[in-house]
Amino acid sequence: MAFGACMAVAFGLQIAHSFGRPWRWPLISRITSMTALAAVVLAPALWIGPQAAAIVPLLAASILLVVPVPYRWLLYGLACVVNPVLYFVQGLGIVNIIFVFVFTLVQGLVFYGLSFLAELAEELEGGRSSLGRIAAAGERVRIARDLHDVVGHDLLAFTLKSELAHRLLPASPERAEGVMSEALWIARRATAALRTIPMGCQKLSLAGEVRSIESTLSVAQIEVRMSVSCRDLPEIADSVLAIVLREAITNVLRHSKARQCEVDGGVRDGLAWLSVANDGVNSDAVSSDGSGLENLSSRLAAVGGRLTVTREDGWFRLLAEIRLSDVPAGAPAPPSDAGGGKPAELLRQSSVRWAPGTVNLLTLAVLLGYIPILITNILWRNPAGFTWGVGICLAVLLITQLAHTFFGPRVWPTPVRMTTLSIQAVASFLPMVWVGTLWGSMGGFLAGSIPLVVRGRRRWALYAAVGGVVLALDVAGGDETTLLGYLVISTLQTGLVIYGLTSLSALVAELHATRKEIVRLAVEQERLGVARKVNELLDRDLSTIMWNCGVARGLTLTEPERAQEHIMEVLVAARRLVAEVRSTASGYRHVSLAAEVDSTRAALSAAGIEAQVDIACARLAEEADVVLAMVLRDAITGMVRRSGVRRCVVTVTRENGYVRLRVSHDRATATPREEGRLRLRLSRDRTSLSESDEDRLEQVRARLDAVNGDLRTETTGEWFHLTAELPSDVMAGPRPVGEGAA
Repeated sequence: MAFGACMAVAFGLQIAHSFGRPWRWPLISRITSMTALAAVVLAPALWIGPQAAAIVPLLAASILLVVPVPYRWLLYGLACVVNPVLYFVQGLGIVNIIFVFVFTLVQGLVFYGLSFLAELAEELEGGRSSLGRIAAAGERVRIARDLHDVVGHDLLAFTLKSELAHRLLPASPERAEGVMSEALWIARRATAALRTIPMGCQKLSLAGEVRSIESTLSVAQIEVRMSVSCRDLPEIADSVLAIVLREAITNVLRHSKARQCEVDGGVRDGLAWLSVANDGVNSDAVSSDGSGLENLSSRLAAVGGRLTVTREDGWFRLLAEIRLSDVPAGAPAPPSDAGGGKPAELLRQSSVRWAPGTVNLLTLAVLLGYIPILITNILWRNPAGFTWGVGICLAVLLITQLAHTFFGPRVWPTPVRMTTLSIQAVASFLPMVWVGTLWGSMGGFLAGSIPLVVRGRRRWALYAAVGGVVLALDVAGGDETTLLGYLVISTLQTGLVIYGLTSLSALVAELHATRKEIVRLAVEQERLGVARKVNELLDRDLSTIMWNCGVARGLTLTEPERAQEHIMEVLVAARRLVAEVRSTASGYRHVSLAAEVDSTRAALSAAGIEAQVDIACARLAEEADVVLAMVLRDAITGMVRRSGVRRCVVTVTRENGYVRLRVSHDRATATPREEGRLRLRLSRDRTSLSESDEDRLEQVRARLDAVNGDLRTETTGEWFHLTAELPSDVMAGPRPVGEGAA
């Protein structure tokens, strides 16, 4: 009864240590549980004798699970010598002493490995979503940074060009036309950047930026001196330095009162460098721009570079340096500061301390440890029977087992699998010719290999058959009942241990191998979501800008006053777009129907479309408000791009528990002069940022379907009608704009 009580407490504590994450327990709880386990494991030796040593491996395994690293392996070694000491005191012989030492050592590793590998598999499986979130957060950081650094610069340069053209009219229409051509080219470049940034395809060159910023600074009436030699730069370094130059010039235009700017750069002694200096007295403002210098430092750090900022004698100087020998071969990974850690660091930050290599090492140690156990079991049964033939069979057993454990035999051709399994079966039972009797764990390797090699449910029948063969041979040999049970149980238990360690090792390796794929899919999903968001939020304003910019350029020589009006519309839309880019990059963009109605009026007015807007509904639920705002934006964006529209009617009503948005426009024919100008604009200025009208409607339908809404389109006479309807009490909870159903 005392032994039974000790066994119950020992197994209860071991289960708590194996599955209760004891490394997180308070120190007093760990000390108490280990003291209790040591007492119930060692006490039975007082009245049972050395046979009680069979449960000592529980103490050894718990030491590895509970005790901190500095003392873990020392105490584990002490636990492993407890049994040999007991056997030595009892005078049980060297073979028994060696056996019990190896047995405790191996079984302790087995219990420890199975306990911790199960925990590892659980945390890795749970970490799949964490990896996805971290990767997506890192991708959001990259996209937001590129929106700020790349598109923000283009929009600022475009605004400066437009302001200059506005000042030149009506006095200098020829110069204004040239400036508007430059502005239109910049707008097209910004449009292309908005398309490529979410997909990660935005590539810049330092040479191209050098040519671009010189005219931009001259428009801003800033004297510029440039001396940049950018030949023979690796693509990554060239792109990063181009970003640095663009951001530095953007900050000069936005934050400082500079009148002079100096740009120098080149390569010397394997070091690529770029220096941007200006005499702006307010350049301190740049240091507080979290998306400015911080972005540049992150970009440079990703390629092994550094950023230095100095202020001296009224000049602000920014110096970027990249050691070319440190530039990675592939594209630099975006910093994942917003995500709480890089994916590669996830396991190092978790409580799990294993990796595939460590798991394989543990499995190899257990397999090698079973060979001494087999040898001592054979020597215990018949010392004279251990011959060279037995040694060869054990070597064959080990080699075939290593192949089955580490080389994925289930994908092997059937003849190969059956051959290796047959060889292992022969090597398992052939030593009986020399030994003359059975020994402990003799069929363990074969029992462990069958589930690894054989496919389907029959593998477990064959696994049990190995135990049945051992039982039959033992009964035929006339061994006593106690020994008979030991031989069968040791064989089947060894098989389960080998199969369990191998399967869990394969699981860990597979999960580690799929981490990159998990990250890739998460990043790709994030890219698609952000691309859709950028398209929905910015496309309408870009369409308005491109429209007015093209019209203004065409009117500068013939009707400069009207061209000046269109340029003013361009400036209004450009400033609004700059604000939207910055808010989108910051991740705090909120769309509402009321705000969208105001933007709609401005967009329709800029496109020369007579607008009638009537909103006859009270405050909407947040989800309905956002969805209808995005539907209205999609509808107006498509309309602004379509020629011939002269009138538009927008109504929002609420009745019978539904909110209905109706957008109607005529399709009247434009005058010949207007039609020619519109066709010219469409042929030269139409951007490829948006999808076709059919794709746009499909996105709108998908967005409405997600909230149980409905979309209908119809044509009556010269009018086209789009009607969106959804329940007025939609409350799906706030979600990021641009993400969701579409």
